[in-house]
Amino acid sequence: MKQIFLDLLRYNVWANARIISLLEMLTEEQSLQSLGGSFPSVRDTTLHIWNAESIWWQRLMMHEPIILPTEHFNGGMKEAGEAWQLVSKELLNFCEKIYDDRGLEHEFVYHTLKKEPMKSKVSECLQHVCNHSTFHRGQLVNYLRMLGVTKIPSTDFITFCREKK
Repeated sequence: MKQIFLDLLRYNVWANARIISLLEMLTEEQSLQSLGGSFPSVRDTTLHIWNAESIWWQRLMMHEPIILPTEHFNGGMKEAGEAWQLVSKELLNFCEKIYDDRGLEHEFVYHTLKKEPMKSKVSECLQHVCNHSTFHRGQLVNYLRMLGVTKIPSTDFITFCREKK
């Protein structure tokens, strides 16, 4: 089971890198343009994914209180992409250090952003992070197309699998 999660987290880093390279080419005006969706702009969506990955990494590391990395962030898309990619790699590093599948089945207690106590398995959290990021990367792809970007590389998991061989 650990190998499955390593593959998912490596895929997450790979797919994020593909999208981030495109986001860095946008003008500030493009990144702020309201396009609809869960989060109205490329910037808002990017910051949301970065926050979410960071929150889950902090929870897995048992950090309290949780600090939203974007709370005082004033940088551009390049800096946001670099910081997002760093936390994606930290999640992968966390999984690489898990000794065996028992570590993935471990249940831990954390608090939601509304301060409610919760308990989840490590595996559930890692799967959620990858699924959540994939969903919002899809929104970013749609936004990029709306902004006129025509050369968007595949971020499909199967493409990742084929390329790593």
